[in-house]
Amino acid sequence: MPLSAENGMTVILIAQTLGFGVGAMMCVLFLRLLSRRPPALTHAYAKYLQAIIALSWCLGSLCVRLLVIAGFAAQSVWLVAADCLTFAGGVFFPVSFLVLWQRPRTEDSWSAQASRWLYGLALLSASALTLYYGFSRAAGADSHCRSAILGLVLHVATVTLGALLLLRRSWSRDFAARFYAVMMVCGVMTPAVIALLSRAYGWQSEWLAFAEQQAPLLMMFGMTFYFRDFRLSNVFIKASVRLLTALLLALGSGVWLLWELPRVVRQIAVFPTAGSVIAATACLTLLLCGFVWLLPKLDYLVDGWLFREPDYAAVTRQCWENLAHEEEAETMFASVAQFARTTLLLEDTRIIPLVAPLVAFDTAQHAATLNSGELCELKPGDPLRARMGEEVEFLAPIRVGGQVTHVLAIAPGAQRRNLLDSELSWLRGLAGQVSSRLESLALERARQAQQNKEERLRRQITEAELRALRTQINPHFLFNSLNTIADLIVANPQQAERVTVQLAKIFRHVLRGSECPMISVREELDFLKTWLDIEALRFGDRLRVQFTMDESLAAASVPSLILQPLVENALKHGLAPKIGGGTLQVSVRRIGKQLSLMVEDDGLGFARDPATLMAANETARNGHSIGLRNVAERLATSYGGRAQMNCETVATGGSRVTLLLPCET
Repeated sequence: MPLSAENGMTVILIAQTLGFGVGAMMCVLFLRLLSRRPPALTHAYAKYLQAIIALSWCLGSLCVRLLVIAGFAAQSVWLVAADCLTFAGGVFFPVSFLVLWQRPRTEDSWSAQASRWLYGLALLSASALTLYYGFSRAAGADSHCRSAILGLVLHVATVTLGALLLLRRSWSRDFAARFYAVMMVCGVMTPAVIALLSRAYGWQSEWLAFAEQQAPLLMMFGMTFYFRDFRLSNVFIKASVRLLTALLLALGSGVWLLWELPRVVRQIAVFPTAGSVIAATACLTLLLCGFVWLLPKLDYLVDGWLFREPDYAAVTRQCWENLAHEEEAETMFASVAQFARTTLLLEDTRIIPLVAPLVAFDTAQHAATLNSGELCELKPGDPLRARMGEEVEFLAPIRVGGQVTHVLAIAPGAQRRNLLDSELSWLRGLAGQVSSRLESLALERARQAQQNKEERLRRQITEAELRALRTQINPHFLFNSLNTIADLIVANPQQAERVTVQLAKIFRHVLRGSECPMISVREELDFLKTWLDIEALRFGDRLRVQFTMDESLAAASVPSLILQPLVENALKHGLAPKIGGGTLQVSVRRIGKQLSLMVEDDGLGFARDPATLMAANETARNGHSIGLRNVAERLATSYGGRAQMNCETVATGGSRVTLLLPCET
């Protein structure tokens, strides 16, 4: 059943209100997008102008419909002002094309001169038509207003077609520009054709009026596709497509629910009200579910068809698979740079180390942005951009261990559109993948180095343990100890028992060293005292031993059996050959942030220079060289370059060996 005239007018009024409301919202979104434009945005003024003119047309048309719905009179001041705003937006809209589109390069060519003439005539015509319509509308001269509207349609069609022909180079470069041109032609020619047919044949229809007024929305739709060189243009176009889709679905469902559905329900249902509510609920549910299903399809259409964006999940997975097989940093950097260039069609990308002397630069002003993990945008005139190359626009930080060690320098190129937010996010994630891989490599190498160090330490500890066993429990030491115990059993049984216990302690400590490579200073000194008690039985009164220890260092860690070879060297090579008595001093103290372990005697001293004794070509028959070299190797294994051993001959006679270790608990 066809709609009645009143119902048809109501539907058209609703559709116009919704359409102009969506148009105004799109213009506001577009202005918001312009406010966040990149620094190098071209034709920014012209784009602002076109967006403002489009907003005035949509906003004026929306206000006219709302005022009509509210019941304002035709000659109301508010309605007249809104109508004039709509007319001004429509008549000046094609003038912005001439400002926006690129003019011919040759200023003296006929097309350049014609475009200048067209711009002047269009501006003059638009101003004259606006004044004529304003005065006619204020005076209530409907015939003059209709003439002005017809002049508006012809003015828009003429200027737009003339701009398309004269400046065709600016809109024929790619698909988006051509699509924009087609939407412009459809948007301006549809009202012109309808107006001419109405005048020539007297066609009057609400639907023709609706098509005439809503056709310019095609120009706005094409404009969103043409302005793709914004960082958030994909977000804006997705929002615009969603709004238009929602408008069409809402309009169609509203007409169906308000007119057609009640008629169908009345014919088939016994209870029309209940049937209408149930049917409307079912239709709305299907509509909402369908819209939710349609949204990702629309986003995919915009991303894949218009912006040619890749599947970021797939390319990210592929990039990580490539990185996982790279072991060298330079190879990894070259692979990542090539991958970014190929994926986003960039002019150049490269990974620059911040510590390289050839590319050292001051990043103080960008430190906060880079340290936070965000992309750093280099604006024109930035000193950093001048040093790295004017084509570089963005820096993505690569951090290892919390410090920015490299940057991914990104140069989109002059011929490429500006990078979108989604593309920048992917590049930031790509830099994050490089950071993760570098940290993984660093951890793997550190773990391997630690394992090698521990293995070397265990091997040296085992060797030291065997040497200690050979030194301390050799047949001569054991024979002397057992003979001493045998003599003491008769002469002094209590002392024999004490020496036996001490000998057992020595065995226990040596065997325990294989399980605990690090012991406290107090434990090391207690072992030395026990070992020296047995040795003192051979020296008798000739040996005097002095221990000095800072009590605050009693719990400090030192390698097990680190002092015993030094003490044995002092007894065997320094004090034993000396005529008369001698003194052995063992002291533990703090020097700055280091732990000092010193073994000093007043015996014969070093027979040769200590450095020569520790040389690699020294034979095993020299006891000094073996003991000193073993201690030096254990210190290098346990502490690396943080520990040192100093050997010197005391001026008053004797020798002194000092170990300087990191003070660790």
